Amino acid sequence: MADTITHFTHPEHQLLLTHKSSKFWCDLCKISGTGLRYRCETCDFDLHESCTTYPEILSFYAHPWHKLALADHSASTVGSAICCDLCREAVQRFYYKCTPCGFYLHPHCSLSPRIAHSRFHPDHMLMLVPTAGSCSACNKDLMVWTYRCGMCSVNLHYKCLFTAGNEGGSVGDDRVDASKKTQKPALTAKK
Repeated sequence: MADTITHFTHPEHQLLLTHKSSKFWCDLCKISGTGLRYRCETCDFDLHESCTTYPEILSFYAHPWHKLALADHSASTVGSAICCDLCREAVQRFYYKCTPCGFYLHPHCSLSPRIAHSRFHPDHMLMLVPTAGSCSACNKDLMVWTYRCGMCSVNLHYKCLFTAGNEGGSVGDDRVDASKKTQKPALTAKK
């Protein structure tokens, strides 16, 4: 790991690898962190070490038609109210976008597995698919992308997969236990 890097999300200055015990907000993913980070003191710009590995262009299995480009929402002309098409949460700063289709994705949502195991439904693997209905964990309406067990008709929201009854497990190539989400983006779509 380099002491200083130049990163495409902050080309104005180099970022210095810094360790501080104070809390910070990553300017790429908008998730808090402590400890090791890449930082620009001049601009008060911070990146998690893992966020520096997100590519500028991404192929994502849930949107195989076009590649997605990393964009800065604060510099966008899209408007103020866009949300991630996978988790349905608002986009705060950086996001992946498909301009022709209007598909938006948080960088951390690009880490989502196609197939996952959940302690909420331990009998079978769940696959990320577009579907409608209600979530088997929280009973709220589903919004397009859902982790589903077709054999049992179990449906989980993206968030419920990562919270409902999960305590641990193992990680595989394109299968993952929902509580052990990896920190490396999927760089190519799987066929």
